[in-house]
Amino acid sequence: MATMDMNKLREAASRIWNAETLPALKTFVSRESLSTDFDPEWEKHGILNEVCREAAAWGTRMLPRGTYDVQQEPGRTPALIFSVPGTGLYAGREEDTVFFYGHLDKQPPATGWSEGLGPFTPVVRDGKLYGRGCSDDGYSVYAALTAIRALEDAGIPHPRAVGLIETREESGSNDLEHYLKKNAARFGSPRLVCVLDSGAGNYEQLWLTSSLRGACAIDLNVRVLRQGMHSGTASGVVPSSFDVLRILLDRIQDPRTGAILDPAFNVEIPSNRMDDLKKTAEVLGDGFISEFPWAEGPNGSVQSRCRGTEEALIARCWKPTLSVTGAAGLPPLSMAGNSLRSDTTLRLSFRLPPTAKTENILPALQKKLLTDPPFNAVVSIAGGDALPGWNAPSEADWFRSACDESSKALWGKPAMRIGEGGSIPILNLFEAQFPRAQFAVTGVLGPGSNAHNADESLDLAYTEKFIAAVGYLAASIPEEA
Repeated sequence: MATMDMNKLREAASRIWNAETLPALKTFVSRESLSTDFDPEWEKHGILNEVCREAAAWGTRMLPRGTYDVQQEPGRTPALIFSVPGTGLYAGREEDTVFFYGHLDKQPPATGWSEGLGPFTPVVRDGKLYGRGCSDDGYSVYAALTAIRALEDAGIPHPRAVGLIETREESGSNDLEHYLKKNAARFGSPRLVCVLDSGAGNYEQLWLTSSLRGACAIDLNVRVLRQGMHSGTASGVVPSSFDVLRILLDRIQDPRTGAILDPAFNVEIPSNRMDDLKKTAEVLGDGFISEFPWAEGPNGSVQSRCRGTEEALIARCWKPTLSVTGAAGLPPLSMAGNSLRSDTTLRLSFRLPPTAKTENILPALQKKLLTDPPFNAVVSIAGGDALPGWNAPSEADWFRSACDESSKALWGKPAMRIGEGGSIPILNLFEAQFPRAQFAVTGVLGPGSNAHNADESLDLAYTEKFIAAVGYLAASIPEEA
């Protein structure tokens, strides 16, 4: 393992970030590289390929010893594959490799951006860069290569660095497995996997993601008539399709507590994760709940279901949840006539505990929702692919030490572990292909970063230090006999 001067590493990271990286990231923010679900003509537009090539050209200028290949095949989204040889004691040792992952596709623009801000207009204001994709996740490839360049400028040996930067993450990462297998020989068997697409509990230390939830979405349709009828004629006699949906949803969830009732959805929380949750709750304090943009009413703000931060973290990270994220059959208010509608469809989005057995989820939903339907209504389900969650593998001593050492040196506080309520199913692919790797699933999506929404932002001061921390982790890989 290399001996490191953190002051030199931090200075190099800061200088490169401000002079080279931030301008490139601003250019990326200006690109409308929408993910495939949000741009049906993505192949024709070619923007996904363009942002990969821009990142590759920037990498070539920054680290010319490396190789930067933009790979694309008919019907598949492009991906950037890079490789930078190791230096010093790591030179020629392909068995000591760090693998980086990120993505360059974006969520839709969204409405409601603050005055002077916009999704594709990079603006630096009050220590933050604003714009779609700046923190989720366009910064990732630039941060990874900046970390390696900073190590070189600081005279610190680094292992071989390889990376896979995809362009379909926001639409399900359908092409990722293909590129992983295609480039398996090139990637080898990394010692460290850095997934730079996750969150931070605050901007005061390094955060590692210890778990992510799985996900399942279904479209639940209830039909009561062959066609709609005048509500004055049919209501009271014909059960409302919406009423039937309400009854069915109560079979799955207690609407007062939010608890999902079926045992297939619930798991026992591992003891080490409970320890992490308790420590994280102490660090975050009451701010974890109060930071949500609660609506205000005549009786004050909306209240959380949870009593305290520890309970909130358990609910977000290890409890199943149900959200209704869309509907069909409900006309807009301007077109809502006095009609008892023939049917209603709700999109039900479930978040699943990290260790839930996903193969049991759809059968459980079918049994609860399709058996003995109220009023003998016609009930059907579409969709239902359940994506698995992820629980981080145990940490090696060198990795845990490197996380704490870098965090203390840069922020004065130890690294923290936090579970995320979102889903990154691709982590299971990485764990299967790279079985001996340590996993640094981390990122800059901290409080107020607003990924997927208006005013998405990147905290600049945190990101500078974060890049140095990533470099430190990479250069901490011990030589393997």
